[in-house]
Amino acid sequence: MLVFEVSIGLVMVAVFAWFTGVAIEVVGIYSFWKDEGEAHAQRIVQQDLEYIAAAPSSLLVEDTVAFSHEVVRRVAQPYVALGIVRWYQRHNGPAQQQIDRSTGTGQQALTRGLHNGTVYASRTMSRIALISMFVAQDVLLRMSIAIFALPAFALACLLGAVDGLVRRDLRRWGGGRESSFIYHHAKRYTVWSLTGGFGLYLAWPFGGFNPALMVLVFTVLVAATLSTTLAAFKKYV
Repeated sequence: MLVFEVSIGLVMVAVFAWFTGVAIEVVGIYSFWKDEGEAHAQRIVQQDLEYIAAAPSSLLVEDTVAFSHEVVRRVAQPYVALGIVRWYQRHNGPAQQQIDRSTGTGQQALTRGLHNGTVYASRTMSRIALISMFVAQDVLLRMSIAIFALPAFALACLLGAVDGLVRRDLRRWGGGRESSFIYHHAKRYTVWSLTGGFGLYLAWPFGGFNPALMVLVFTVLVAATLSTTLAAFKKYV
């Protein structure tokens, strides 16, 4: 049951992180990183690729660099096939349509306004579409990092389980008190540390966050919460 909850939670977290990341990047291109624009989202992807290149192999994936580049390529594939990249280049490249600011009669002004509105809307939507591609690449790259780190999470779960069961036996034979309150809350925090907490890393838009630190933080959280959950489990079943 816990595995099912974690799996569903990870899917929901990934989708939520994608929506959140796109929203933050869209706000950012008009405020925080206005000079960079959509290149900011692309820079975050390149930064994650550099972090992965620093650890070119793992126990589960022999070549993490090739794997990560394949993830980036597959995410970009439908965007290229649907013409979204060409759409962006047409409206934001060197040959982009310009806003007409000339003056004229009322009818000409109306036509010009409709044209300008269409150009501006197409330009904005194409930028958002390209940003969504970069954010999707970033989210899946960071989830790939979690896959590379699965052995560490597995060891953390094993350590937490052993420690928790030992503490449960000590409580059982030492006449310790039952506390369903601690058990249910610790169980909830275990799921959160595997899903919700990890979602913060997936949606982090500012870069500069080394995945090694993420692995360290969440392995410790998983071990601690799982240990508490099993230690507070019923003494007699």
